[in-house]
Amino acid sequence: MKIKFTPVAITLACLFTAPTFAEEPQIQTRVLNGEAASQLSSELLLPWQAAFLTAPQLSDGTHITSGCGAVVISDYWAVTAAHCIEPFMSNTLITGTNVIKNQSGTADDIADKFKFTIIDKIVHYGYYLNPALDHDIALLKVDRSMLEVAKPIKIATPQEQEAANNQFANTWNPSGFSKANLIASGWGYTQPKFDQPNELMVVKLGGIPMDDCDADYPLGENSHFVCADSNAPNIKKDVCRGDSGGPLVWQVPEKASDSDFGLRVIGVTSNGPYCHLKEGGVAEAQKNGLYTELAYYYNWIEAQTGLNLATQDTPTFSVDPFSKVSDPETKTGPSVGGSGGGGSLPLSGLLSLAALALLRRRLDR
Repeated sequence: MKIKFTPVAITLACLFTAPTFAEEPQIQTRVLNGEAASQLSSELLLPWQAAFLTAPQLSDGTHITSGCGAVVISDYWAVTAAHCIEPFMSNTLITGTNVIKNQSGTADDIADKFKFTIIDKIVHYGYYLNPALDHDIALLKVDRSMLEVAKPIKIATPQEQEAANNQFANTWNPSGFSKANLIASGWGYTQPKFDQPNELMVVKLGGIPMDDCDADYPLGENSHFVCADSNAPNIKKDVCRGDSGGPLVWQVPEKASDSDFGLRVIGVTSNGPYCHLKEGGVAEAQKNGLYTELAYYYNWIEAQTGLNLATQDTPTFSVDPFSKVSDPETKTGPSVGGSGGGGSLPLSGLLSLAALALLRRRLDR
């Protein structure tokens, strides 16, 4: 039996088991068995990371958290997942920091220099034409330059994505330890309690050839994803609830000595299994995660933003995260918080989307 989750199924369950407000978002993603970014470097480890905040989730107008992730690609633009663009999300983007007050529900309580107002949201037109999560990509434009506190990361070109795919084909070992050639990050829910952290979490993963991808998702001709999972069979690593839209980063080997260490964002978190079921060993939840492949949308991003991605300046990063994030072959201690993919849907949003849920299948992280 396969485990499949739809907004309809979750909504019906919540009607009988949950209070009338959202104590916890229902469709999100989180990092599983990752590490706190601030503990790995005294400087900002992932200066392209952003958080897309929810609107107040409780009926009294309180409880604001990081509902989805995003990735800064220029001074005014960030990329996220299309399924994060919902009425119960706010118009606030946070970037340039490792710490957000999620646990107190006051994620918007942060210095103004880290807080940006979203003035435009562009969802890929194909997303609304599919009954699944194909074309799960959206763009966010903010009201002022983010370069005071953040640094953009380059989007992988189609040629670089092809090189990444070739690397995955040569390094992925489905039954043993594989090269950790990807990094995912976010403020999604973490184990062991699966609550939402204040600290940005980061995890190394292995890229999987699409022909070998074991995803509980109806892949078709309109599906353009990068597949990834734990590169160590004895450690369950993934992104999870609350991390949707966050970056999946790859390193171009021959450009590792460049000022940006050859770092490229190749995907944004889209969908995958429930992390608590995956961590708990449920057989049907041992599926791979899917990330919207950005190289496929390279021209679309340029057309919508007016950016010339090929001529953008190469940023200068202070630290190479691939040299900092650990890559153990076995798990030697208790679970450490991490992040993962899926959207962030409070209960109120699920109820209002009951009709839409009949048309759109989403996978919970």
